[in-house]
Amino acid sequence: MPWGLALVAVVAAGQVSFSKHPQPRGGHTDASRKHIDVSNRSTVGADSHQTPGLAPLVWSIFSSSRSPHCIHVHAFYCEAEPSLQSREAIRRVGMEITIHVVDLERFPLLHNLSNSSAMNLVRFYLPELLPEAASSVLWLDTDIIVRSDVHDLLSKLFVGANRSKSLAAVARKKELRTITRYRPSKLGVLNVSTVLRGDAFNAGLIAFNLQQWRAQNLTQRVEALVPALQEIGLASYAGISLPGGMRAAPSSQVPLQLLFGHDFQRLDSCWNVGGLGTSWGQGELLPLRVWAKQIAAWWTGKVARGCALHWSGGDKPWSGHNPFAPQYYKPIQSVRELCVYCAGRAQLFNVGS
Repeated sequence: MPWGLALVAVVAAGQVSFSKHPQPRGGHTDASRKHIDVSNRSTVGADSHQTPGLAPLVWSIFSSSRSPHCIHVHAFYCEAEPSLQSREAIRRVGMEITIHVVDLERFPLLHNLSNSSAMNLVRFYLPELLPEAASSVLWLDTDIIVRSDVHDLLSKLFVGANRSKSLAAVARKKELRTITRYRPSKLGVLNVSTVLRGDAFNAGLIAFNLQQWRAQNLTQRVEALVPALQEIGLASYAGISLPGGMRAAPSSQVPLQLLFGHDFQRLDSCWNVGGLGTSWGQGELLPLRVWAKQIAAWWTGKVARGCALHWSGGDKPWSGHNPFAPQYYKPIQSVRELCVYCAGRAQLFNVGS
């Protein structure tokens, strides 16, 4: 498993900013401004579960861009440094790729967690893990395939009327209260109950305004909210990650929705066409209305027009039997295949070492 658990951040080059931001736990500088994040989350805690998706996702990002030379990929490991074999593979991929090895003891929410659980929460620390000059970042899970130019999407993040927004995502049509089934009475003690009337969103593809996160110390707010949600048993809800919504570790989606459900930049729905991983497996049988919705999306062309296709659910595109995979998923079996497309150079350094 040369890639391990990873998060990939793609940087749009050519938009240089050297403005400084406070980073109390350390930081570094880079002459890049906008970033995109791609997370390799494991829904079962096994490193190999979503590792197959990393290379196809990176390939899809590069191949869908009209300016692949302007893209910089950052991958985050929550374990030991990559092997010599992995280092060589990374070097040969080309383009701009940086590997960060994250010290779990450095960040409060990552203490005493498995690598897979910690990777789920790493996104909260992007303001510190990414270069100080980075003003925004787009995170994608590795069960996503990109089919449009992320460079164009980056240029539309947090500008104009959305300049002060802290988050950007594709809004769902239902309120957060309907999705989570949370009750205001239980959340009242946390002063976030009013957000239940805000829009729900899926965190598989989500953008962070790093300038706002740093200026408002939003990571610290999340660090306070996550354990508080655990104490009242609301760290997750049915439909997140695993059948029944139960997890040993807190979900990253819940605190983001509770903090920003009323105030986030709405992305076009084509940027997170989800549910392609819905399966008939035991424990994951969903109501017929869910399948009817997916069938309708298929016939109306929603999937075909999707800028980012998301295999949320248990039937991942690399499973070998997913019905959407043959037409929309290009499997990359090895880094060698990725190298055929990419060109350039790669960088490797440690974070928190």
